[in-house]
Amino acid sequence: MGRAVVVLGAGYAGVAAANRIAAGSDAQVTVVGPRDVFVERIRLHRLAAGSGEATVPLRTVLHPRVQHRPGLAVSVGDGTVTLDDGAVLRFDRLVYAVGSGNPEPGAGAYRVDSLEDARRLHAAVAALPAGRAVTVVGGGLTGVETATELAAARTDLTVRLVTDSVVAAGLPSRSRERVRTRLRALGIELRERTRVTGATDLGADVVVWATPPAVPELARRSGLPTDDAGRLLVDATLTGIGDPRIVGAGDAISAPPEVGFVRASCQAAVPLGNAAGRTVLAGLAGRAAPAASVAYGAQCLALGPGVALVQWVDTHDAPRRIAIGGRAGAAVKEQVVRYTLRAIRSRAA
Repeated sequence: MGRAVVVLGAGYAGVAAANRIAAGSDAQVTVVGPRDVFVERIRLHRLAAGSGEATVPLRTVLHPRVQHRPGLAVSVGDGTVTLDDGAVLRFDRLVYAVGSGNPEPGAGAYRVDSLEDARRLHAAVAALPAGRAVTVVGGGLTGVETATELAAARTDLTVRLVTDSVVAAGLPSRSRERVRTRLRALGIELRERTRVTGATDLGADVVVWATPPAVPELARRSGLPTDDAGRLLVDATLTGIGDPRIVGAGDAISAPPEVGFVRASCQAAVPLGNAAGRTVLAGLAGRAAPAASVAYGAQCLALGPGVALVQWVDTHDAPRRIAIGGRAGAAVKEQVVRYTLRAIRSRAA
């Protein structure tokens, strides 16, 4: 029987890893994921507002030799993975790239972490008559993108953005002020330094939680070493602590400092996926794997159709003095989004 590689997760990191492994070996590579589409997570705010799509056929981004197995993993055992339909897959190497997202946002609230989340939110907002209110909780990049896209799409609604800190707290003050100016232009009510304990406290018809997502409990449930948040512990080569057959990538790993800061983003997921693929190839060939590293270039923030802010950052994700806004920013952001898809497709041909 040939060597089997199972990749858990068909997002940016999982697809990048699977394609690299398939292109560099004769291993049987299987990607486990629930859908037959690839979700461009960085476009989900547009899907939620009804202003754009966020999927492409999964087959179009996978290497021809990569097989897609529909389903979700419920446990990882000794060289095996059990799926939610009871099937058991054997592996010689496993890539753990299950991503992040909160399966239940809470009573009376919505999220935009997944395709299903965005579709549910879109349906809820589309059903609102004029004059109703939508409140987005969370002033980070996801919250700002969601609020601005909804406000631009539904000018007949009241849209509020509530955060317990300042809006876009990770940006320099000048860039934050540009964000505030755009929020005012769209008529969004901004409430900063406001603590929210539950959706019912907000007096809104639709509440969107845009707070940081959690990671699945799969690693912890399977008895794999994790940090307190449930992220798989890996070394500098992304190899799982305690089992050299397991390699991690993306949002659901906890890497040592030498790898670099891992921001939940496609900007980290794609290089981590490539590095995970490289580590698997080294293991299959009996070679030592090189250390992985993550470096950043910009933070891209959509501010409604045709407007965006691109904040340049250093390799450690610390903001620089330079930012591009308005339509020029939107053009740059769109190129970044398209490049990201091309990057994971590059080994699929």
